[in-house]
This record gives sequence, C-alpha cells and structure tokens, in this order.
Amino acid sequence: LEEYDRAEYLFMSSIRSANTHKFVNEEAIASELFAEFYHERGFHEKSRSFFLHSIDCYKKWGAFAIAQRVEKSMETKLGMGLIQLGPINDVLQNFFALEDVSSNKRRGRDDNDTHLFP
Repeated sequence: LEEYDRAEYLFMSSIRSANTHKFVNEEAIASELFAEFYHERGFHEKSRSFFLHSIDCYKKWGAFAIAQRVEKSMETKLGMGLIQLGPINDVLQNFFALEDVSSNKRRGRDDNDTHLFP
C-alpha cells in the first residue's frame, strides 16, 4: 500500500509540475500513465478522468494520432464510448485546485491526506 501511495504522489507531482511550467507534452504522457495506474488498481472514474485529460493535452500538443490511440485504449479498457470530452470534470477540477502537498511538507505541514481525491 505504501508504494502505491508514493507512486500516486509522484504522478500527481509530475502532472502538476508539467502543467505549471506549460510542458503540455510531459503533462499528456504523465496523465496517460497515471490513468493506466488507476485503471490497474480498479479506480475507473479516476482512470477515465486522466485518460480524458491526457487526450486533451495530446491534442493541444498537436499529437492527434497519439490522442486517437489513447481514446481507443480507453474505450477498450473502460468499455465506454467518447461522446464528447466536454468541460473538466470534478476529479480533475479538484486535482488542479489543491495546493501542492510537497510545498506543505517543505514548510513542515502535513495534512495527513495521502489520498488527495474525493
């Protein structure tokens, strides 16, 4: 369990850093891998959220073939069609709204929140 928590934290840190520094390609790749991580653990709504986010990032980057590959992979794994990507959902909205946990820890604060999603 501890290794999964650490992996989750590192994925989140990577995606936030890429987003903050406008590295859309890194954000796309990290989001796709995070979606796979959640899918393998059975967290399908979180997985879907990060698959959709990765698709959006790949399209922003101009990597349309990769976006299409991820869409097909998501449909196969989660058994759902992509009707419309639409606005950012609650999982991602909460993800990007949270304060960076690593900065809290550097300041000596710990919110005892190892699972940052509702």
